[in-house]
Amino acid sequence: MNAKTRYIFVGLFVLSLSLTFIGGVLWLGSGGTGAAYDEYVVRMQESVAGLSRDSAVKYYGVDVGRVGKLALDQTGSGRVRLLLQVDKNTPIHEDTVATLAIQGLTGLAYINLTGGSPNSPLLKAGPGQAYPEIRSQPSVWGRLSDSLGELLLSLTDTSRKLNRLLNDGNQQHLADTLADLHTLSTTFAGRAASMTASLDDLAGASHNARKASEKLPELVQHLERMADEIAAAGATVRQTVESRDRDLQQFSDATLPKATAVVDELYLAAGSLRRLSQALERNPGILLQTESPPPPGPGE
Repeated sequence: MNAKTRYIFVGLFVLSLSLTFIGGVLWLGSGGTGAAYDEYVVRMQESVAGLSRDSAVKYYGVDVGRVGKLALDQTGSGRVRLLLQVDKNTPIHEDTVATLAIQGLTGLAYINLTGGSPNSPLLKAGPGQAYPEIRSQPSVWGRLSDSLGELLLSLTDTSRKLNRLLNDGNQQHLADTLADLHTLSTTFAGRAASMTASLDDLAGASHNARKASEKLPELVQHLERMADEIAAAGATVRQTVESRDRDLQQFSDATLPKATAVVDELYLAAGSLRRLSQALERNPGILLQTESPPPPGPGE
């Protein structure tokens, strides 16, 4: 074999190898045979900056496909429509959700699929749908951006209200209040000694009250003994009265009528003496007369 023939074989080998390499690249770039993938639609409500065609699609972090197309949703809702090509062996259920995620420090975006319980049925295209549609949820950065936006709005509103609250008049009122507080604190500081003495007196009164409360049970016991003694004395008096009832009854039956008669005679004697005293006051000479003078005649 001469040198010319060897060059021809080498050229054919290099050409075959180049064609094989180009074909492999094209096959890998096209995703292999179309039958190896299922296509799904995802509609994102947030910005998909950093996401492009052929971006990775992962299921719990495992590569399962790529983004086939991305464009604005034609329904005019302001959403982005993504067409995902996912490996047929990937279990996409009705409760599976798609989230936009950022890969590490590189900033490359990808679609991460999560969820999908075994009890949930597999996702299928609905009536009038060309592809099954996977639900989407906001990404962590999207939720953080919304929260920051709401926080900024709240801070702006709070700042506006504080500006209205801290006007010149209210600032003067606040300064006056602070001055009054300073005066009050100075007064308290000047009367700290008297306040300390009052607190000491209060502590002493509390101590005395504690001592009195400690003696209270003894006082209660003493009162209880006194009550028992009074109850015993009352019982004794009751017995005495009951034993004397018969004597009193006999006294009232025999002696009281006589005493009543004597008292009546004493009342009569007292009345006679009263009349005699009145007569003596009118005519002292009545004691010298032997009999009462005859009544005066006519004209006397």
